[in-house]
Amino acid sequence: MTRRQRLQRTLLVNPITLKELRGRMRGRRAFVVLTLYLFFMGAIISLVYLGMVSSNPGPSGVGLREAGKAIFGVVLSMQVFLVIFIGPAFTAGAISGEKERQTYDLLRTTLLSPRAFVTGKLLSALSYVLLLLLASIPLQSIAFWLGGLSPGELIISQLVVLMGALTFALWGLYCSTALRSTLAASVTTFAGALFVTAGVPLLVLLLALVLSPLMIGLSGLSGIAEALLQYGGLLLAAANLPATLIVSELILASNNSYFLFQQSVGGRMFWFISPWPIFLLLYGLLALLLFWLTVRRVRRIDD
Repeated sequence: MTRRQRLQRTLLVNPITLKELRGRMRGRRAFVVLTLYLFFMGAIISLVYLGMVSSNPGPSGVGLREAGKAIFGVVLSMQVFLVIFIGPAFTAGAISGEKERQTYDLLRTTLLSPRAFVTGKLLSALSYVLLLLLASIPLQSIAFWLGGLSPGELIISQLVVLMGALTFALWGLYCSTALRSTLAASVTTFAGALFVTAGVPLLVLLLALVLSPLMIGLSGLSGIAEALLQYGGLLLAAANLPATLIVSELILASNNSYFLFQQSVGGRMFWFISPWPIFLLLYGLLALLLFWLTVRRVRRIDD
């Protein structure tokens, strides 16, 4: 069997993925959750649209575009919440739950390699999360209809959200492998996700407040030093999922650029890059590292 055939078998005919997906989709719970999710999102979008229209009466195109932007922001915010807090919940107990049910040893006696075992657990958890994400994309068509969303914005935002979903799911899977109980794995998973999402920006904000007097005293910095500070700010934004989406959207609105933009700093022109490509690179490397560590951990448990 060639390497390509082994990869296709691991991804497409993985028995762990098939078993867990059948168990998850066989009952009513999965469809009830999907229905309630779309109903709740549709209700919020309706309220946002009605609020924007009532505040901007008349057939104004500017008001409709603002309503489209607001709807796009609401749907994207719910997707981000789903990726950060709901997605890892499916993986935090994927392996520790097998240990608690005393079925882990039985699964590991099969012919599945550690890599195929981890891949199956990951795909089974991500499949339902991706279903929820894809189900909300048609609601974004309302923003297209109102004129507040471009195809590039939708593609970039969904790429960022999908990469975030993969990385946070792998973080939960690693915690499930490294810790013995599902409770400990869940607490560690959510604590890590909360720290990366909210804790790091708060620390950066506190650091900026502490150093603000020093920065005022260094107001005569050269253009290169100021540009380096802006590069550092963009890098920090690229390390955070919500900040990446917000800053990338602000750059698109102010510079009309999806990727590179030019800005004058200290009387000199510098090229800057939008945070979303850096985010995809950083989180892609982090996802590969977490996958490798999880496979290594499973292999170590087997030994």
